[in-house]
Amino acid sequence: MKRHENRNNISAVLLCAALLAGLPFFTACVGGNADGPEAQLVQVRVTDTAIEMPNPLPTGAAKFEITNAGTHEHSFGITGPVGEIALEKPLKPGETATLDEMFLDTGTYRVYCPVDEKHGEPMQIALNVRPDAATANNG
Repeated sequence: MKRHENRNNISAVLLCAALLAGLPFFTACVGGNADGPEAQLVQVRVTDTAIEMPNPLPTGAAKFEITNAGTHEHSFGITGPVGEIALEKPLKPGETATLDEMFLDTGTYRVYCPVDEKHGEPMQIALNVRPDAATANNG
């Protein structure tokens, strides 16, 4: 009877070891790292003639803080490899709003002002997102 119990104990130890060995991979896949890096805050200025922001940006989570530095209403939208997101309502001159956090994957995004687009005068830029952009912007 002892021999059977020893096999069960060894099986349990091996199962626990296998589960613990796979835990870092599982956590990385589901994003379960509560102590991971915070989303980068990207400052955006929308004027009457341009959208001003850092370009390129690194891959990863990002929050956009948009300031209307123009003389009439403007807004902000971004579309690309991970979908599309835009401010819910236009900003009056001098107003600032933050766009919900989104994950930027590698690729090219279209950043645009939906208000100007509705008036037939599209204001847009191509935003490049790449893994090495963090070192490019810092050095």
